[in-house]
Amino acid sequence: MKKIFQELEYDDEQFTDLSLDEQTISNISFDYCCFINCSFNKVVFENCSFSESTFDSCNLSLVNVKTSIFNDIKFLNSKVTGVDWSSIGLPFEVSFENTNISMSSFYMLDLRHTQFIKSKLHDVDFVKTNLQKANFKESDLLGSSFSNTNLSNADLSTAYNYMIDPNKNNLKGTKVSLPEASSFLRYFEMKIV
Repeated sequence: MKKIFQELEYDDEQFTDLSLDEQTISNISFDYCCFINCSFNKVVFENCSFSESTFDSCNLSLVNVKTSIFNDIKFLNSKVTGVDWSSIGLPFEVSFENTNISMSSFYMLDLRHTQFIKSKLHDVDFVKTNLQKANFKESDLLGSSFSNTNLSNADLSTAYNYMIDPNKNNLKGTKVSLPEASSFLRYFEMKIV
């Protein structure tokens, strides 16, 4: 199989229509790069570094990112499902717009100010995650887990399908709106008549 990436560093490059499913990509740095309509399904990123780059209309489902760095990365119109981000290298700064990140884990990560815009976040693990000032604008959080999660000053005002126990999470200053905010009441033994 021909090796797609011949260099160890790529700067300000655009990659279009790559199909690298189930391959291992090792020891490569991508700075200011743009990946468009690429498939990285089940790819192992081994000691790679991505900085100030964009993935647009890409499939990164079930990628292994354990020994790589993602710094200032934008995922647009993409599928990034089943990814365990919890042991990724630092720094780690990502944003998601119109992207499916269902069945992924952000366990214990610092995601302050992260943008989750118009995205599908079904069954995502946010346990012990710092989501302070995160924005979940128009995102679907069906089945996502929140426990010991810092959601202070986060914006859930247009998010939907979330179930967050206010007794087990920091919700100080969190923006919510009805009818979704009524989901908090189920954790108090109250009868609404």
